[in-house]
Amino acid sequence: MEQDLKALLQEHGLKATSQRLIVLDYLISHQTHPTAEQIHEDLDNISLATVYNTLEKLIESELVIAINDGSKRRYDYYGDPHYHVVNKTTGEIINVDNFDFRPLIEAAQQATGLTITGYKVEIYGIED
Repeated sequence: MEQDLKALLQEHGLKATSQRLIVLDYLISHQTHPTAEQIHEDLDNISLATVYNTLEKLIESELVIAINDGSKRRYDYYGDPHYHVVNKTTGEIINVDNFDFRPLIEAAQQATGLTITGYKVEIYGIED
């Protein structure tokens, strides 16, 4: 598993530091959209500043995305593209992968002439 994570980081132009390996592994295995503080609490051998710095590098490399639930910034591994539905009543963030984005990407390419290199979709709702 560690070799796979090292290769993944290297594919995204990052050195495979121990902190990056630990935080990335945490996000892959905890699909709970944790805050930086929650990650730090669970990984008490890494300082909060290092967690934040590591998360920013992982975001820059597009391995991780940040999601705002309205009050907090949460993080998610984005290796398998999916979209998020944010429950504005409870703050819960739900991973959903039941939508084929190819038609949307093709439409965006046709409309702009750009090569689409990625996407992030967040949908917000409230409980009735």
